[in-house]
Amino acid sequence: MKERGKFVVLEGGVGCGKSTQEKLLREELPYWEFYREPGGTPFGEKIRDAVQGLHGYDVDRIASLFAYSSSRANLIRGVVIPRLEDGANVLLDRFWYSTFAYQGTEGVSKLLIWGMSLVATRGLKPNMVLHYELSPEVGKTRKEGRHDADRYDLKGVDFHQKVRKNYLLLSKLYPGIWKTIDASQPIEKVFEDSMNALKAQGIV
Repeated sequence: MKERGKFVVLEGGVGCGKSTQEKLLREELPYWEFYREPGGTPFGEKIRDAVQGLHGYDVDRIASLFAYSSSRANLIRGVVIPRLEDGANVLLDRFWYSTFAYQGTEGVSKLLIWGMSLVATRGLKPNMVLHYELSPEVGKTRKEGRHDADRYDLKGVDFHQKVRKNYLLLSKLYPGIWKTIDASQPIEKVFEDSMNALKAQGIV
C-alpha cells in the first residue's frame, strides 16, 4: 500500500491574507495539489457562487450548512481522500472548521455542524491546520474596496469577532494539529512562519 499523502488546511477570518499565503505556498510546493472550499469541483463551485455570491437574496443559515456540507462531501469523498490514498500531498483552502466558525456564529448548533461534517468528510483529519489570526477591525479594513468580497466579508465587526472566538475554540479543541500564525505581520514573515510550522512537523 502507498503511504498516505500529507493533508494541510488553511483557515482564517476576514482579510487575514490567507489567499496571499496560498499563492506563496503554491510556488514553494509545486508538487502539491491545491483545492478550495467551498468549491474544488464543478458542483462545488456552483454551490460556492449560490451561497456566497452577492446575488441580492437571503440564504437561511441551515441552508448554508447543508450547501457547504454538500460541496464538502463531493470534494473530500470524491477527490481529496482518493488523492491522499494515492500518495498525493493536498493543501485545502478552508475545511469544515470554517463552517464551525461562520455558521456557528449564525446560530447553528455546533454539535449539528460537527456531526454533519463528520459524515461529509468521512472523519478525515489534517496533519496540520495553519490558522491566520487577525483582528476583524484590521481584516475589514483590508477588505474594503476589494472585488473578491463575499456576503460574509460584508458583515459587521461584531459578527467577525464571534467568528474569531469560534476559531479560538477550535485551537483549544485540536491543539495537536492547530498552528495559529500572527497574520498582522509582514507577508514575508507570515510565510516564513507558515513554512517553519510545516517543517517542524515534518510535513515538508
